[in-house]
Amino acid sequence: MSTAAAFEVKGWCPGVLTPMPSGDGLLVRIRPWGGAFTAAQAAGLAEIAMRLGNGHIDLTRRANLQIRGLRDEALDDLRDALDRLGLLDPDAATEAARNVMVGPLAGTDVRALAGSLIRAIASDRRLALPAKFGWLVEGDGPLSIVGERADVALWVRGDSVALRLHGDWLGVVPRDQAIKAAIGLALGERPLLSAMNELPVAGARCLGAVSGFFGVGAPFGRLEAAQLRTVATTPGISELRLSPWRALYLDAQPADLAGLIVDEADPLLRIEACPGAPACSSSTVDTRRDARRLAAHGFDGTIHLSGCAKGCARSTPADLTLVGDRGRYGVVHNGTTRDPIEKFVEPQSL
Repeated sequence: MSTAAAFEVKGWCPGVLTPMPSGDGLLVRIRPWGGAFTAAQAAGLAEIAMRLGNGHIDLTRRANLQIRGLRDEALDDLRDALDRLGLLDPDAATEAARNVMVGPLAGTDVRALAGSLIRAIASDRRLALPAKFGWLVEGDGPLSIVGERADVALWVRGDSVALRLHGDWLGVVPRDQAIKAAIGLALGERPLLSAMNELPVAGARCLGAVSGFFGVGAPFGRLEAAQLRTVATTPGISELRLSPWRALYLDAQPADLAGLIVDEADPLLRIEACPGAPACSSSTVDTRRDARRLAAHGFDGTIHLSGCAKGCARSTPADLTLVGDRGRYGVVHNGTTRDPIEKFVEPQSL
């Protein structure tokens, strides 16, 4: 059995061609080509969200964008609009396979390699991988995402590319062999690699002006369509790059921040909260209402509010994790939604 066949099937990802029902209607996930949308594409997505959805847009931990509140009868219009924007895949298999995260400040060499990888993945029908099989392409830089989770990661350093399978860096190949070697890893092969002389250093989110870009954060990853339209139509902005930190990186500073966050000290940035009720049918608690109440009180450390035990908003431990269960929250300290519940509290007591 190949490694690809042995991977655990982790679940269903809601794509444009495979929408997912949620508490507020259908949900679709839109994957940018190469980790970025042009300003025109972003403005078009804002218009789609307002006209066909409920105006709510989510930024995901895999650096994708989700439009919420769609209706069945709007799906044909949605796909036509995305096709005009150059964002519609030819089929569901291509859409599912094209799960490639690219560093938000990646240079032209890294983005070029990512583009080659995406095209190779989309055309290689041997890659019958689980829906959540993820790829990552990054280089050096102040905001490197090289520490983020991925099944196969590529770290570009000049003419060489280091490869990682799950959490283990395996070695280096010449750049012109990197795509073939990466796909080989996904298929269960072990390509011939040279030893690595050093390991990459992971970066972290930084908002405001950074290396010629301007970062803006969205509380809990939620953008309203009007916010996205305001940013996307700002004169001088030609591109919006996505990140796994629920932040956008713009190639010019917007005059109107549209209510987005640029202060890393904002307590909302230390809280992860899924959409919760009523947006998600799996939740019995209004996570984002309660998260804003906690932020207003002030706190130390990190907090994760999850509407249910799935823990969609955060997979790593938080200082305080609150897990929704029949209208209450289960409390976990220094853990995740998968750890034992210590006690239950009512939302109004937070």
